[in-house]
Amino acid sequence: MRAVMFEKYGEPSDVLRLVEVPSPLPGPGEVRVEVAARPVNPSDLLFVQGEYGRPARFTTLRAGPGDALSASPVGFEGAGVVEALGPGATAPAVGTRVAVAVTGTWQRHVCAPADSVHPLGEGVSLEAGCQLTVNPFTAHLLLRAAALRDGDTVLVTAGGSAVGRMIAYLAHRRGLRCVSVVRRAEHARALERIGAVPVLTHPGAPLEEQLKTVVGREGAALGLDAVGGAMGRCLLASLRPGARLVSYGLLSGEPLPVPPEELIFRDVRIEGFWLPERLGRLDRDAVRQLTGAVAADMADGMPGLEVAASYDLSEFRQALAAAARPGRTGKVLLRG
Repeated sequence: MRAVMFEKYGEPSDVLRLVEVPSPLPGPGEVRVEVAARPVNPSDLLFVQGEYGRPARFTTLRAGPGDALSASPVGFEGAGVVEALGPGATAPAVGTRVAVAVTGTWQRHVCAPADSVHPLGEGVSLEAGCQLTVNPFTAHLLLRAAALRDGDTVLVTAGGSAVGRMIAYLAHRRGLRCVSVVRRAEHARALERIGAVPVLTHPGAPLEEQLKTVVGREGAALGLDAVGGAMGRCLLASLRPGARLVSYGLLSGEPLPVPPEELIFRDVRIEGFWLPERLGRLDRDAVRQLTGAVAADMADGMPGLEVAASYDLSEFRQALAAAARPGRTGKVLLRG
């Protein structure tokens, strides 16, 4: 089967390669999925760069007659069709369209525990379904990070990202006021249409003053930061006493500066969020309920699932370049 893999950490465009390796066989309790679509997510790229919270496992594989390859697969989510069941696995049935959450989705076939694949409803396409298990789960769980009341303000950086738009959509439905920091006017307009209050950054315009003007004297109840650095610091300064700041992204590559007085005198609490760890706290019923809620959101038209471009698996370098272009308004997918 075709697979995109890497033999050492580095820039994805430099170290990833397309290889032919044997298709995996499902073990006890597993299903094998023929993957048709998978997104290019920031977490996938951090994993290849060696900067993710989970280390790669470089496994020796046969890449051809007499050719061994010590490599790691790439990709944490995708969608396709169940094509085989391992011993003891009884569902989902062969032929079921599913989303799958497992390391290695940038290849033609993957094996996964049966409870980590999620059947897709008739109204959910494979293009949307392949995005089910990372961004929508993240948006839902981030909004559970604090006890919020109707009318509370949530501050969000990277508001134009897929997760940022999902947060704005979910916050509006819950009666929360979502203030979203964006860099482009088209993102601001899109956020206004789903009920958010965008703050458009401008060179030379102090973001902290902009946020305090929009948020008001009371301050925000929750800050959700995907950027870090100076922007994360501005978010921190715009929270009310006793509020919570959740750091869930590394987009700036800069540390989050935290003045001790914010913690001591204003009792602001700061925590990190990593989806695999947070999902690990949930039991099967809770994961099932979360999956059902996300599937319902998808059917209702939740934003952030738009597709900007699709590429064949062999065109992964073009897909990487497309994913890195500024101003992109949809996800880049790998097909086949």
